[in-house]
Amino acid sequence: MLTAYNEQQQIFLPYQYSREALQRHRRQMKFYCPQCQQPVQLKIGKYNIPHFAHIANNSCVQLFAEGESKLHLQGKVQLFEWLRKLGHTVKLEPYLRKLSQRPDMLLIKERKQIAIEFQCSTISHEKWLMRTAGYEKNSIQSLWLFQTPQRQSTQGIQKISISPIMQKVIIATAQGLAYLVTYDANTSRFIYWTNLLHVHGHTFIGKVQELTIHKQHFPFYEPRLISKEEFHLYWQLYKKHCKQFVYQRLFHSRDGVQDSFLRSCYELRFALTAMPDYVGVPVKDAEAIPMFSIEWQTNLHHFCRRLQLSPHELDERTIRSFLIQQNVEVTNQAVQAIKNYGMVLAKSYQNDCFLDICEQVYAHLFAIDAIY
Repeated sequence: MLTAYNEQQQIFLPYQYSREALQRHRRQMKFYCPQCQQPVQLKIGKYNIPHFAHIANNSCVQLFAEGESKLHLQGKVQLFEWLRKLGHTVKLEPYLRKLSQRPDMLLIKERKQIAIEFQCSTISHEKWLMRTAGYEKNSIQSLWLFQTPQRQSTQGIQKISISPIMQKVIIATAQGLAYLVTYDANTSRFIYWTNLLHVHGHTFIGKVQELTIHKQHFPFYEPRLISKEEFHLYWQLYKKHCKQFVYQRLFHSRDGVQDSFLRSCYELRFALTAMPDYVGVPVKDAEAIPMFSIEWQTNLHHFCRRLQLSPHELDERTIRSFLIQQNVEVTNQAVQAIKNYGMVLAKSYQNDCFLDICEQVYAHLFAIDAIY
């Protein structure tokens, strides 16, 4: 931990002193944990940031994690100093006695409290939920900043892997534009993962942009919509994933003719090497259906052909029947995903053929207010 009380009950921040001064203070002063009031040791290593640690077997360890990484300590200092230089009222590692929690930082802004957690290590969903709920119950807004995964270093439009826990902190603009902000303590840069388009599982397509800490404001900037030209790159990447999925299914499926996707392709006369553009279409709310879009949409067309209906003609009862048939949990979001797909197809279908499906998908995902 980065803070402790001295004998005068004043907060002591060791990172603000030289190592020579810290060695002198360590000989002359005693330090105490702000949480349990027990003595703590001042650690002054050659490589790590100076910090405090509890004496072994102290019960406070159960409430406050020890053994923080250099990257975590370094990131907390950077973020704390950044917020202070912007003129914000912020506390480093304050112990919130009422919650028995200790956020990395607590920002007080316009009578609101914001608990900022810089997360470098893996955290379970249960622990994340417990800590977030603790803040919410006490009218404290939580802001989770994850350390940017080291494999994510390039900028531009690309495939992105976002872990399930990081997906929990994806936020949206007033226009419904999904994005994620992470922080890289190695380079002192904020990374914006914007215009996120869910593909399948942990895979997204997004536009990655970097901003140095010296240029970052708080609250964070909101991203701009991608252009139609940029969306064509999204479309190409998305269709590439669709093609990869089809090939993997074709060569690795163990169900043969019992595979509902392959059977639907066969009966619809879809060529597996050249699937039509109107299947494998990204639509809003599709993450509620835990199947690749090209699979459930192909199965949906097969389902509709038996009913002699088009996807946009399905009523809610029939949509629910389809979801049950696909062993998909019937939720309002899953039903809406089917409706969204039907809407996009209806807008694209003209003169017995599909036109400009890519344009309609862009309008649906990124310019819906201006089109519909």
